[in-house]
Amino acid sequence: MAANRIKGITVEIGGDTTKLQTALKGVNTEIRNTQSQLKDVEKLLKLDPGNTELMAQKHRLLGDAVRETKEKLETLKTAAEQANTALANGEISQSQYDALQREIIETENNLRDLERQAGQSAVALQKIAATGEKLKTVGSAIEGVGQKLMPVTAAVGGLGVAAVKVASDFDSAMS
Repeated sequence: MAANRIKGITVEIGGDTTKLQTALKGVNTEIRNTQSQLKDVEKLLKLDPGNTELMAQKHRLLGDAVRETKEKLETLKTAAEQANTALANGEISQSQYDALQREIIETENNLRDLERQAGQSAVALQKIAATGEKLKTVGSAIEGVGQKLMPVTAAVGGLGVAAVKVASDFDSAMS
């Protein structure tokens, strides 16, 4: 967000009249923190693309970013409604009003991009979960085959012991 874009615009949010920059300060801090964590996770995913823990963190962080950006957009839209009146009364300039509109457009574009990324992340997590279930099923099937082969394995082992005993007896007899 360009901080100077919305400089000088005052809005009433929740009954409190304040500068728009101040009203957005908390949510902008949350967005920056989330984006920083997201960049860190992205960097680590480049090193280990199959890490399910990192993918789950990315999905959670994208959800947080979407929620925070929606909150910012709602605040900006509230400010835009009030800015229409302020512009008509001459309390803000046309350039301030236009800057607020640009800020809204930028935030909407960021929100769409984050929602797209969150959707892709959700699909990736679903694929991982499905693959995990398939591997679990295959593992269970292999375990079942192993259980079924255990008596045969014991019999083959018994034959091996008998063969060793016969060979040992033969060696003893020959000496």
